[in-house]
Amino acid sequence: MNKKFRYSLNSKAFIIGAIIVVLLLNAILITLNGKIALEIDFTEDQIFSLTEESLEIVDQIDKPTEILILTTGQDSELLSTVKNVLENYRQRNDKIDIREVNVIKNPAEVQAYMQEIAYLSVGSLIIRQGDRHETVNASEYFSENGFSYIERLTSAKLASFVDGINLSKVVYTTGHGESGYTSVGEVLERNGYQVGTIDILTEELPEEGKAVIVINVPQQDFSSDEIAKLDKYLEKGGNVQIHFDPMIPSLPNLEKYLAEDWGIIRNNHVILDVTNMVGGSYMLADLGEHEITAPIGESQKRAGYGPANSFSVAPEKPASVKIDTLLSTKGDSYAKESIEKMMEQGDVRKFDEDIDGPFDILIAATRETGNVDYDIFTGRLIVGGSSVTFDQLTLDGSFANEDVLLNTINWMNGGNATLTVRVKQLPSGQILVSRGQFWMWFSVLVVVVPLAILTGGLVVFLKRRYK
Repeated sequence: MNKKFRYSLNSKAFIIGAIIVVLLLNAILITLNGKIALEIDFTEDQIFSLTEESLEIVDQIDKPTEILILTTGQDSELLSTVKNVLENYRQRNDKIDIREVNVIKNPAEVQAYMQEIAYLSVGSLIIRQGDRHETVNASEYFSENGFSYIERLTSAKLASFVDGINLSKVVYTTGHGESGYTSVGEVLERNGYQVGTIDILTEELPEEGKAVIVINVPQQDFSSDEIAKLDKYLEKGGNVQIHFDPMIPSLPNLEKYLAEDWGIIRNNHVILDVTNMVGGSYMLADLGEHEITAPIGESQKRAGYGPANSFSVAPEKPASVKIDTLLSTKGDSYAKESIEKMMEQGDVRKFDEDIDGPFDILIAATRETGNVDYDIFTGRLIVGGSSVTFDQLTLDGSFANEDVLLNTINWMNGGNATLTVRVKQLPSGQILVSRGQFWMWFSVLVVVVPLAILTGGLVVFLKRRYK
């Protein structure tokens, strides 16, 4: 066998071997891609990666669950984004399967959901497990100010399939001129909560311990009978939220109950802070130290409020009651005596007679009670001083108010405040790297890799030339 033929044979063997190695590596990578994430999420807010809250939910899915993506056979940036996010669910738990369904070519596959599909847009999801299903509408994936809700909505719907995670029913009281739940209801419903109304005077309070009763900015006072029913509900471990506002009058019965039975005093003045005002009428608040606010502190968003009442702790607070601050105003805030006084001054700026802040404007309280069988029940109460906190600002993704709202509901839902998945900021379209990162990648791609290839080529050439 001559030298030329031997070199030719070695070259062919090398090429064939290289091709085989590449094919094997490709097959391995394809297999691994179904098990682990091979991509690196460089987006600032990690929109293509799952948060710890989502992972906690996904890990508890123990039955085959299918997520159907509704399509019309055409690719789009939205579909690509949705598929990239959902792939994390499948990779994390092999009980979850992701599949696209062309509703035009295969309408029979989604025939059972036709009534709901009529209200869903392309890219929407049908999540099903056995004979149960939930839907996620693609029209709610993104907010106008650039936030992604894909993970939050998907994880919230998946939570409904997990034993032990029973999302609360939220009922709003009527009959006292309350503000209702128009905007807040949208937020709660798309996150998997049942929302309704209740007339405390004529209807029985929910028997479900995890239900939440919300009294939202009442204009008229509650009767002693209604307050007695609320108190009995709380004694059995119930959950109540009460939201005041400077624009509503004093409510003697309700305020007396809060002061005597919970040690919470409503201050009927008006809190303002022009120094920390954004958007023309909203002010920035500080987060208190509580399990409700802890997850929010990790994000860059801030909670906001409008003109507010504040709350103080009564000197003779019952020993069984524990009170914590969720939101407080900043040190530059101040309190005007009343709406009437503010109108008389004709200015929202601080005057010498105004009271200096900070003030507590959203608080959480618990009260433990027992019965003759020595059973201990924990009633949970949220009290807020501004209608804006859980109304307009819950629809503005640039504020953390939606997270605060959902965390209060989840905290009442057995004390699990971390169930809420935060929304994520969409990338601006530019990849920003530091100077150090730039030079590192420049060195690797422009210097190291070409030099490695050149060196390998020279070694092969010299071996062949002088052998």
